[in-house]
Amino acid sequence: MKKFLLLCLTLLLSITLAACGTSDDSDTGNDAANDSNTSENTNDNNNDDSNVADNTNGNNGSTEGNDDLDLTNVSLTVEDAMEAFHDHFPGSSLSSIQLDEEKGELVYDIDGYDDTMEYSAEINQSGDVISEEKEQKESDEQYDELVLADYISAEEALSTASEAPETDGITARGWSLEFENGSPIYEINFEDMGSQEVDVYIDAEPGEQLHVEVDD
Repeated sequence: MKKFLLLCLTLLLSITLAACGTSDDSDTGNDAANDSNTSENTNDNNNDDSNVADNTNGNNGSTEGNDDLDLTNVSLTVEDAMEAFHDHFPGSSLSSIQLDEEKGELVYDIDGYDDTMEYSAEINQSGDVISEEKEQKESDEQYDELVLADYISAEEALSTASEAPETDGITARGWSLEFENGSPIYEINFEDMGSQEVDVYIDAEPGEQLHVEVDD
């Protein structure tokens, strides 16, 4: 009888120890899994921070590039842009020309016409036509031809516009030349990173300032 009781106690003790060992192993596995998840989350957060830093640097680079654009020192002159337009649309006359920023680059936007069609083209600083449009000329539309040899240059118009007190400390971002009320008019656009915009209008023939518009 004593041997039987001793055998039962021994068996019960073995079962208890086995159960404890299984529980410890399970806890150890859970701890390891938790440590792994914590490490992965930390790495993910670090990656997110890195992406934010990359985006910030990219945006800063874009802004700095815009500030570097200089309307008075372009790779492609107005005359070369006109020649590229005429080569693409032979026999056409010019009705308007604009120099403005597009995707961090200065691009000419030129409109023209002939006896039957209207033309529009964007020309980059390499002299390449990067986009174009054609449409039928309106029979009742009035067309005035720009003759740049009769006007002050874009550089002279920019210089005159910069003398306006309203443009002090603001950068010129673009200009256009087209007919308004029968006269060829330069419009010089100044912009202070979007917070203030000033447009100066110059008569292209005598080169005199006409008026200034300020948009806060």
